[in-house]
Amino acid sequence: MLATLLVLIAAVLHAVWNTLIKFSGERLLVIACMDTVALLVVAVLVGFVSFPPLAIWPWILASALFELLYRMLLIRAYRVGDLGLVYPLMRGLSPLVVLALTLTFAAEALSGQQIIGILLIPCGMACLLWQGGGGDRLPWSMLPVVALIGLCIGCYTFLDGQALQRWSHPLDYLVWLTLISAWPFPLLAITRKRAAFTLFWRTQWRLGLAVGVCVLVSYALVLWAMQLGSIAEAAALREVSVILVVLFGMRYLKEPFGGPRLLACGLVLIGMLVMKL
Repeated sequence: MLATLLVLIAAVLHAVWNTLIKFSGERLLVIACMDTVALLVVAVLVGFVSFPPLAIWPWILASALFELLYRMLLIRAYRVGDLGLVYPLMRGLSPLVVLALTLTFAAEALSGQQIIGILLIPCGMACLLWQGGGGDRLPWSMLPVVALIGLCIGCYTFLDGQALQRWSHPLDYLVWLTLISAWPFPLLAITRKRAAFTLFWRTQWRLGLAVGVCVLVSYALVLWAMQLGSIAEAAALREVSVILVVLFGMRYLKEPFGGPRLLACGLVLIGMLVMKL
């Protein structure tokens, strides 16, 4: 029960920070600010956490690489697609990736009911390919990008879960993972867009701070949940954020809410209920 609650809170925070990024026209600078905030927080915490064993570092480095690729592709995808279309498509694929990796490489046992519930979520996301989910279509050229984002999310989620099974210190893991993965975008912003980055901090520091806090807390809660329960189930339950993002896009970004988006949200809810009942 606690693991489920943690994942649902994380899903809310995840939906919030993705909506905030879509709000801004300078998404590279938002992510750079987000990572700067995260680096400042973990720099304070690093003196209070344990150093990971050598056997954990390959998991940390692999997860960091997938996270960096995910952020690069996310910036590109949000430039051309609705939040309520891009986000569900990329998040809907990740539970399928985690499920495949879990069944292939991990010793985790899943019931038939859990597997069916997890599979319903990407089925719901597939509905969004129908007539652009009720809004503007995503360019076909962007579908491989969105699919690759989903693959990255699934891979780093699986890697994080496996690392925590071997070293059950979620806060310590998050601190070192953030130190490894969060510096490239701030460095890029400082070297390539110093003036714009400085101006962004002066005028939109609240946005950067909000996104940074949401990302860090959301990630910490998911890691804690994966330590307590099933990795594949946690990855799937987190996709309740899809419903929130569709609603946020409709309410705050004036995006349409067509029948396919409604059907996608319904299948996500049904999948969650099948997993947990």
